[in-house]
Amino acid sequence: MSFSNILKHLRRKNDMTQEDLADALGLTPQAVSRWENGAASPDNAVIRKLAYLFDVTTDYLLEVDPVRMQDSIREILEKANAAAPEEAADLLRAALTDYPRNKELMSALSICLYYRIYRHMDDPADRKAKKLLEEALALTEYLYEAGHEDVYTLLGMYRDAGQIDKGKELLKKLPGYDNVRQEMAIQLAEGDEKIRLMQENAYILLTKLNWEVYMLSLENETFSREQRTAMLEQMYEANRALMPDDRGCFFNWQPTHLPWQLAKHYSLLGNTDRAMHWLEVMRNSCTLTNDRFRLKSPAFSGLELTRSGGWGTDWMLDVMGDPYFDNIRNDPRFTAMYDELKKEN
Repeated sequence: MSFSNILKHLRRKNDMTQEDLADALGLTPQAVSRWENGAASPDNAVIRKLAYLFDVTTDYLLEVDPVRMQDSIREILEKANAAAPEEAADLLRAALTDYPRNKELMSALSICLYYRIYRHMDDPADRKAKKLLEEALALTEYLYEAGHEDVYTLLGMYRDAGQIDKGKELLKKLPGYDNVRQEMAIQLAEGDEKIRLMQENAYILLTKLNWEVYMLSLENETFSREQRTAMLEQMYEANRALMPDDRGCFFNWQPTHLPWQLAKHYSLLGNTDRAMHWLEVMRNSCTLTNDRFRLKSPAFSGLELTRSGGWGTDWMLDVMGDPYFDNIRNDPRFTAMYDELKKEN
């Protein structure tokens, strides 16, 4: 296969037009057209760029040695890491003219521009800073689409560039709850939305901490049942103070699980009134959880669903059959609640 046919094949295989290829090489589309028509041939320097651009073997374009290429790139990266930020950026830009679209070099340049230069500038709003951020953002967007860049770096750049809508759209594509993801959502938000997200994040972190403390108390035999019960009530009240409108049911299982544990402990302590109180609280939370997973509740229709199962009233019916509740099973209030739940489920 002739060079012109090889070039045409590689260009089409990579979904590039002649204009795309010319732009990647810093040349004119006419030059690419002449090569593919066999009217002219590029010089050795351009052929080397083509080889690295298309990631081809030496069987395709002259004497390109992949091992030597990687050694050269590694040496460039080491020099850039050791250089001052501005010098490193220039070194990486120059390297990209020899190795177009090399993802290691593009990533290194993006990080250098954003973390080593832009984030340390006195006035991130001045013209030079904006140009650096634009360059870093363009590189990072390309790398993210190619699957070679951290999404949180891109989110940070969108925030700093004022491209909030782009950042929010990207956040929607990310799975589930993640503390870094939530922090980025907070940074991209303003006003009431920011306050709501901060409240939700604090709630999630608090409930995680609460449960770890409680589990620690179970491992520590010096805690009495009364002490554990008091601890659970404090956890529940802290959760309610932070999320008083029952939205906690949409973030994790504690609004249903804590009342269950409290009802169980009070039953074992022989305190029927307190056990029934917490069963009523549990029932209310379980009903809300039903609404959450069945999408019945319009008040919560805009919230993201973070679990694929539930602690709904069907689950409550099951746990009310546990032997922990034998002490209160004959109480008329317990019997009435159990029968009502059976009818609902």
